[in-house]
Amino acid sequence: MSEVVELLRDLVRVDTTNPPGAEVAAANVLAGWLDARGIECEIDEFEPGRANLFAEVQGARPGRSVMFNTHLDVVPAGDGWTHPPFAAELVDGVIWGRGAADSKGSLAAMAVALAGFASDRSGFAGSVQLSAVADEEADSRGAKLFLAGGRRPDAAIVGEPTNLGLMAAHKGSLRPIVEVTGRSSHAALPQFGVNAIEGVARLLSSLDGLRGRLAARAHPLVGAPSIVPVLIEGGEAPNMVPQACRVTFDRRMVPGETEEEVTAEILAWLAAFNEAGSDAAASIVDLAPSTGGPTETPADHPFVRACQAALDGIGLPSALSGLIVNCDMSSFRGAGVPTVVFGPGSPDVMHVRDEHIAVAALEQGVRAFDVMARRWLEGDAA
Repeated sequence: MSEVVELLRDLVRVDTTNPPGAEVAAANVLAGWLDARGIECEIDEFEPGRANLFAEVQGARPGRSVMFNTHLDVVPAGDGWTHPPFAAELVDGVIWGRGAADSKGSLAAMAVALAGFASDRSGFAGSVQLSAVADEEADSRGAKLFLAGGRRPDAAIVGEPTNLGLMAAHKGSLRPIVEVTGRSSHAALPQFGVNAIEGVARLLSSLDGLRGRLAARAHPLVGAPSIVPVLIEGGEAPNMVPQACRVTFDRRMVPGETEEEVTAEILAWLAAFNEAGSDAAASIVDLAPSTGGPTETPADHPFVRACQAALDGIGLPSALSGLIVNCDMSSFRGAGVPTVVFGPGSPDVMHVRDEHIAVAALEQGVRAFDVMARRWLEGDAA
């Protein structure tokens, strides 16, 4: 059994479901694996059980740096799995389990690639780094705290399941909580009230016009922005016409959009609803947490070109695409670090039961991380 398969299975067996996270247990497993290969690392347990890991391999000569980054936490497994979610079963060349693809597969492949650099430090200049962070599946506190500590690589590869495709952009999200208010009355006398839940129904029926405008603003790598109602809460008692109802929306943003612009557009939509004269009024009352805004690294950036050239060299596709979900790329780009997203595993199995990854893809990931890092450390792509 190969090193990357053994390491991934060990990592999947550690339940780092977020909440609560408990990433320190997986960080300790990874630290032990790295230490056995002569790679020192640091674990920052910034809260009880919540931890980031950092490791670095220095080359024989000064030079550029590149960081492999991905996350230790996973989403809840839920029920109905064919294979137990934390058993890391290996069946017919496939590893099954929560986090196998998102994103402990990338983490294991990155660690094995880092160990390859450690085995021959004379063969490269600069440094190769690994950061495994907490809380990406919630508020990205791990990446934000890590970068706030002052470490800034010259470039970064964020590991997410991309089917070994290179991505240079991703969508962001804004999650406004909209409250529709009406007027309460006894449920037996609805004519004296204004039903906030019915107001929400009318508001949602007006979404098509907003969605039509969003569809016309497609980004070449990530597609069009979108808006979806995801949570609803309303009513005060079973015998009352409800006075208030709240809806949380997930508004996916594309590179080039700002939170201020998106908020203004939603406010204009709500203002049109209010002016329609239904007696119910809608307003934004809060913002739910999200991973962050959209971001991209320009396609002509030397780091992007170096990664493309490296993938070309081993026969993997080098055409750029984009990730339609959030990831910690936004934190690295916010810190000014040129960043791409890449990793083994299919995005189709993210956050679903029976998550899995093929061993062949995992092993290709090790090679790809190695060659992309080496190409960058050597100098600009031609």
